[in-house]
Amino acid sequence: MTDSIPEGFAPWRPSSPFMTHLADLGTLYRRDADSVLALRVNEAHTNMHGMAHGGLLATLADSALGHTIAEQAQVSIVTVQMSVEYLNAVQPGDWLQAHVQIDKQGKRLIYAHCLLRADGRVMLKANAVFAVRAAPSPVSDG
Repeated sequence: MTDSIPEGFAPWRPSSPFMTHLADLGTLYRRDADSVLALRVNEAHTNMHGMAHGGLLATLADSALGHTIAEQAQVSIVTVQMSVEYLNAVQPGDWLQAHVQIDKQGKRLIYAHCLLRADGRVMLKANAVFAVRAAPSPVSDG
């Protein structure tokens, strides 16, 4: 297993209490150039089968969606619906990147999807809907 972090990524410090706790299991990273969040999967992230726990993967996708949408759309949001498709098993040592795309932005709802990728393979696909909410600043990290 490699611990190297690809160039362009720096540690990301989430602001929500839950995501701060998740970061205790391993550092989350962000690449500013394209707002990609990433994680080096380790043993602490695995389930009883030795692969990354599905809840971890769904949480990473939800957080990446929220963080990227808040940053790109400059609004504060909350998740109202998310569906997840687990396409491939994620193993310890995998460098997992969350790529987000906004599909449609309205005044009250934003539709987007996230692909979690490792070694060029799509590991998870998440489709989600977010509600825009009134807040003093645009923020969301799950």
